[in-house]
Amino acid sequence: MYLSRGVRVGIHSPWISHLLFADDSIIFSEASQRGADRLREILEIYHRGSGQLVNRDKSVVFFSKNSTDVMKQEVLELLQIPNEALAEKYLGLPTALGRSTKDAFEYMPTRIKGLIGSWSGKEASCTGCEVLIKSQAQAVPTYPMSCFLIPLSTCNKMKSVISNYWWGSSADSKRMHWIHWDLLTGPKMKGGMGFRDLPMFNNAMLGKQGWRLMEKPQSLCARTLKGRYYHDGDFMSAARKKHASHVWRAILSGREVLEQGLIRRLGDGQETNIWNDRWISNQPLRKPFTQGLENQLQWVSELLTPSRQWNEEIIKDIFCEFDAEAILSTPINNAGQDFWAWEEERHRHYSVRSAYKMLERKRRHQQGSPSSSSDEIW
Repeated sequence: MYLSRGVRVGIHSPWISHLLFADDSIIFSEASQRGADRLREILEIYHRGSGQLVNRDKSVVFFSKNSTDVMKQEVLELLQIPNEALAEKYLGLPTALGRSTKDAFEYMPTRIKGLIGSWSGKEASCTGCEVLIKSQAQAVPTYPMSCFLIPLSTCNKMKSVISNYWWGSSADSKRMHWIHWDLLTGPKMKGGMGFRDLPMFNNAMLGKQGWRLMEKPQSLCARTLKGRYYHDGDFMSAARKKHASHVWRAILSGREVLEQGLIRRLGDGQETNIWNDRWISNQPLRKPFTQGLENQLQWVSELLTPSRQWNEEIIKDIFCEFDAEAILSTPINNAGQDFWAWEEERHRHYSVRSAYKMLERKRRHQQGSPSSSSDEIW
């Protein structure tokens, strides 16, 4: 904490003095008499310059854990703010999470149960039930899932409530579930109903956060997280630290989705590893089948000629015939550098929709071969 700069989460992270969102302002300051006097002076200057007065009755002060009771009381009296608290939720998301996140998200199954309880007394066709589930019930966890990794037990509770409603169950009676829910979450063209698999959708949403860190490395969020967790590397190689926050753990969960769909588009080849990165377009694994040796080349740039064309002699000498053909047919951007692209979209940018489809397709492939009867239309 530094009085004139604010706060930072690590020595490699930028200083943050304030955050603004809509009509709310969060100001970071030192929990001391000096910090309180400085903040009061800033608010007074703002009042004289704009004519607007901050409503202290609607303002709150949130202290860190290492603040003493004497320090808290002194700051509250100097700022003339009577409330010492941080709302349990802000913009619909919990502001502080403990070691366990189960209780923090219990409101979602409760809210879905309330919605479905209001529908149960009304007769609806099969199509009507489908529309209600997809447009309202499944929309409840969408926003929290974009920031946090929702516990599996919470997802199962939401799934149970939705599944019971689909099969016509009520508080007084429970009907038979004729088909496993995993089959109903498949696409309609494969015999499902297109309902969301909530844990899978959660991971697809979190992948978007990781993509933003890669696409906009100069944003405040990216610079803050980079300084805290991977200041000496890049996002894709960042390790999970022992005391990482819930948000960072969630982003790392979404990174696992990115690892399945990202591919390197080649420019100069200096930042693409031959054996570890996914970069070969016309190859199932996007990596060479040929096993790399310690004395062999490591970077794609070493497979190029000075004019940025494939060196056929070296490639055919190192790789098997299958890999060599795939590498020679991989395009090269002669005017740029290597970059990550999302392979599931033609515009190369990540989308939750394509990521979810990719995860669902791989799940079906793991459950059975493409020729199995589970993939046939009803």
